[in-house]
Amino acid sequence: MSVYLKSAAFRTALVLLLASASAQAQWWNNAVQPGMRVGKIVVGAPPAAEARYSKTVFDQARSVAVTAIFNEDFAKLERMHDEFVAGDIRATHGFFMVEAIQGAWDDQFRAGEYKPQFDLWKAKVPQSRMRTLLEAIKWQRHAWEARGGGYGSSVPGESMKLFRERLSLAAKALKDSEPAGQDSPIWYWVALIVAGSSGLPQAEFDTLFEEGAKRFPYYHSLYYTRLNYLLPQWGGSYEAVDAFIAKAVERTKEKDGDAFYAWLYVDVARKFEGDLFEGTRASWPKMRKAFKDMVARYPDAWNKNLFATFACRARDRETTGQLITELGAAASLGAWSPGFSTESCRRFAFSPA
Repeated sequence: MSVYLKSAAFRTALVLLLASASAQAQWWNNAVQPGMRVGKIVVGAPPAAEARYSKTVFDQARSVAVTAIFNEDFAKLERMHDEFVAGDIRATHGFFMVEAIQGAWDDQFRAGEYKPQFDLWKAKVPQSRMRTLLEAIKWQRHAWEARGGGYGSSVPGESMKLFRERLSLAAKALKDSEPAGQDSPIWYWVALIVAGSSGLPQAEFDTLFEEGAKRFPYYHSLYYTRLNYLLPQWGGSYEAVDAFIAKAVERTKEKDGDAFYAWLYVDVARKFEGDLFEGTRASWPKMRKAFKDMVARYPDAWNKNLFATFACRARDRETTGQLITELGAAASLGAWSPGFSTESCRRFAFSPA
């Protein structure tokens, strides 16, 4: 449906529809929302971003971002990306809406299911920023597909050669997108992956991270990527991880309090087998405070479930029980935590000690 409708009768009907429309509806998923332009009229006051962009809408954006390119609707994806970046829009779980686009296409290239019509896209939108960013995502993902996840010494020479060639193609796509591409946090995310994968010296790697974090100080993916290369499997240590997380919290404290402590240690947990609080420098008292800050600012059920899951992992019976009670029917524990579920944590929280 076009946003700029000409029929006065249709506009009147649309005004009535808007009165009862969900605040989470968006132009890009063919729904109507308060604040949408209709002809030259702006109907209703737009609600706050946190009210319009729930975790559900975030997940919808992932699907729409992929479908738009399947349908060769390049302009739609371009507009979604540009509006998300320009508006600095975050969903109710604290993540940026542009991360939905980034994650959706990274998953597509990881699965190897679809190859966008880049030549057609280039012909239709020669100056596209989004096209070159997606090309960069494609090549870095295909580089890792060629290499595999094992230690470098176990990778055959032919595979390592493909890995380097594809990283070079990702770097070229990033270079081709400059300077416009650098106005998107996706550019820095891919650039950090390419830099880390290529073995860029740490000082240069940190300079690149600082440049990206200065422009996009709350963009989670930049922190996750830099953190990844501080893990022991990349020659780092959990002491280095903990020091990085402490600095990240200080950088983001103004808006997010201590929330990044929880976000980043959850990411560490995804890559760590065993008891997070025994095997790393993670502190449950610090993480509990961080989750409280996260939930206070972004009170989405997803965050509360994540909080409850890690409370259960830390064997904090009181916090686990309190959160499960608050969540009620929305309780869905266990994210990135094999062996933990809503039922097992419920038994832990409410069974006699």
